[in-house]
Amino acid sequence: MPAYGEAAYWDQRYQREPTCFDWYQGFSGLEPVLKQHVPKTANILHVGVGTSQLQADMVQQGGYQSILNTDISSVVVRHMQDLHKAMPQLQYRVADARSMPEFKDGAFDAVIDKGTLDAVLCGEHAGDNATSMLDECSRVLRPGGVLVVVTYGEPCSRLPLLLQPCYGWRVTLYVTGNQLGKHLHMFPTQLSPVIHGPVDTHSLESYDAFSALDHAHFVYVCIKHELGSCSNGSSSTAV
Repeated sequence: MPAYGEAAYWDQRYQREPTCFDWYQGFSGLEPVLKQHVPKTANILHVGVGTSQLQADMVQQGGYQSILNTDISSVVVRHMQDLHKAMPQLQYRVADARSMPEFKDGAFDAVIDKGTLDAVLCGEHAGDNATSMLDECSRVLRPGGVLVVVTYGEPCSRLPLLLQPCYGWRVTLYVTGNQLGKHLHMFPTQLSPVIHGPVDTHSLESYDAFSALDHAHFVYVCIKHELGSCSNGSSSTAV
């Protein structure tokens, strides 16, 4: 099994594959959800940025003003810093989403994760690492802040993690993908993604719409109402 939780794995991977690539959906597929839940003036933390173009499109197309992007790989952080050096709205820093003592409690208005939780859940000690990551995302969010998790994980696998009472999150689910049966001559990247939601997380009947989507992904919007942690966690020491 690849060592998804190790910086060395990602350093080697990004040395081989430095070109920009977006796992799951890009900004066009997520824009309706982001516009509704994340203000343009929000102080945003983007964890596990990799070579994503999402944050640049959020600035250039969406008008977002402040996004701090982190990754466990120093290789990709240096690459993205150089790529976006002309965009002062974007900052990059090496950080492990499972432990971010460099950030104060409640430092951010919003946290965005697009695929990092999935990578954590594919590695060793998946349960503990996922809890550590979600603890840290909760800790650095201010009360009333929002965590946006973009994942291939269906509700049956992700909601048990996100709806733990210790976090005190109110979770809303959206589904994004391309409509099947239309424009079959086009590549998926040429199609405009369709957003379904909010979806009732307590009703299986609400999931019927998923069968009509190709390349479907799930977007969990978690609103923080109180400080919460599901493990002992670590405290912050800096900004």
